[in-house]
Amino acid sequence: MTVRYHQQNNQLTPGYSCSRDGIEHGRSFCQSIPGAAIDAAIGQLVVEAMTPLALEVALTVQHELQSRQEEADHLRQQQIERARYEVELARRRYMQVDPDHRLVADSLEAEWNEKLRALTEAQEEYERAREADHAPLSE
Repeated sequence: MTVRYHQQNNQLTPGYSCSRDGIEHGRSFCQSIPGAAIDAAIGQLVVEAMTPLALEVALTVQHELQSRQEEADHLRQQQIERARYEVELARRRYMQVDPDHRLVADSLEAEWNEKLRALTEAQEEYERAREADHAPLSE
């Protein structure tokens, strides 16, 4: 069913029609139902369902979800800080090595590059998680 709005008495009123089969196969519409009475009944059900207890539960759940998101965000930020520390430590080790010790320098440079990749991955994961946390809730 799809909704279509019609002008009636200077007011938009909904109408629901089953049109998918008609559009896909070139047939006439299956059925059409005026929507004003349906919308009023659904609106009444929503109003009845919105009791003070239901609102309190919804707000409590929202606060709990938000606090968990903030906690997870804090943990991800700590992970990035640890990765930054490890990058800086690897950089200092590499900078302090004697250039005449090429094998040691090569391994320290490889370690530094590995830590840089880990930091980049942690930052990208942090951004993905923040976007997912800020996405609207589904059903």
